Amino acid sequence: MLSVCYLKQRLRLFEWLMQSNVVPKIAIILPSRERFRSGDAGAVALTVYEFCKASRYADELVVFGGCAEHFPEVRYQHVAVSFAWLRGRNRAYGLKCLEILREHSEIKLIEVHNRARLALALKKVLPNRRVTIHLHNDPQGMAGVKTVADREKLLRTVDHVYCVSKFVKMRLLEGVDPALGARVEVVYNAILSQQNNDELTLTPPTVRQPWIVYAGRFIPEKGVLELAQSLAKILPQFPDWRVVFLGAWGFGHEAGKSAYEQSVYAALKDVADQIDFRGHVPHSEVMSVFNQSSIAVSPSTGAEAFGRTTLEAMDAGCAVVTSMSCGLKEVAGDAAIVIPQVTIEALSDAIIPLMQQSGLRQLCADRCQQRAREVFSLPVQIEHLDAARDALIA
Repeated sequence: MLSVCYLKQRLRLFEWLMQSNVVPKIAIILPSRERFRSGDAGAVALTVYEFCKASRYADELVVFGGCAEHFPEVRYQHVAVSFAWLRGRNRAYGLKCLEILREHSEIKLIEVHNRARLALALKKVLPNRRVTIHLHNDPQGMAGVKTVADREKLLRTVDHVYCVSKFVKMRLLEGVDPALGARVEVVYNAILSQQNNDELTLTPPTVRQPWIVYAGRFIPEKGVLELAQSLAKILPQFPDWRVVFLGAWGFGHEAGKSAYEQSVYAALKDVADQIDFRGHVPHSEVMSVFNQSSIAVSPSTGAEAFGRTTLEAMDAGCAVVTSMSCGLKEVAGDAAIVIPQVTIEALSDAIIPLMQQSGLRQLCADRCQQRAREVFSLPVQIEHLDAARDALIA
């Protein structure tokens, strides 16, 4: 009599084969809580989704994730964990990924996103598979790679490391043996430019709305309160302008429930009729707002590894104001307006001229869009990644 375990294994293989006639060679493992779906996908999920669709390996990829719902265009393996309360969610998720990978020897390359300990564990148990890791955050703040010894262990163990920016690469290699840098390369979190996206139904209007937009989390290191305090002084001078805030304290959190969000609301109470708080919205709505807005502001004070929403605003044709925060400066280059320090005065000095002068606003927007489409082109970045995959699989 066939065991239940054996039947489950066969069912998973059958589901994969039904999605494509090609057996997958590459498994892409998302963090366990990453939402790989249109309604609330974050930066990691959106980047993986677009890279999967653009890759030469598109038919040979399978994405592992802890969320049952997923983008239907990409082959997907839901990793359902049991006894997470006993083992811890990350450990239970890792063990389940390992169980599935053991069943499928046809997978030759395993790409782990943002989980160093998981990448190390998989390479230890599956030494004959190629294991790589994509780092989306400052590694010196991530579990498993905070110390020099940890980072050297990672670099000596895994087969390749991809960093989303030069800033992340610099932080990874800080203090380590220089010879280990040969295994590291930068692959930017590129986006599919709207000029090349046949699926995009929303086209930028000829005349943009007098809107300023902020898209991101409502936490102190994003500089939202400083932006709110600046806008409270600016907006009475510009009664025709509105500000749209997209986001909340964190994914899955209802907007307005944190003390920090309440402080942002309080700072803007006197100009409330010019403010539109929308909370978390689908990515399609974020892009719709960018397409209609004139100015986008990313005033982060934390160690930003990249800045995907900043790049999206640039590609959509907004005049962008941002900070010197690590990867954000790398995205902005000399196209966006970069303030040296996030203060009420600095934000006001950057935003007011853009509101007053349409010519200056358009010049900044044009430069931002040109940089987004030239430097962060999805075809260029996926070719870098696919070339590395060629070598690893070969």
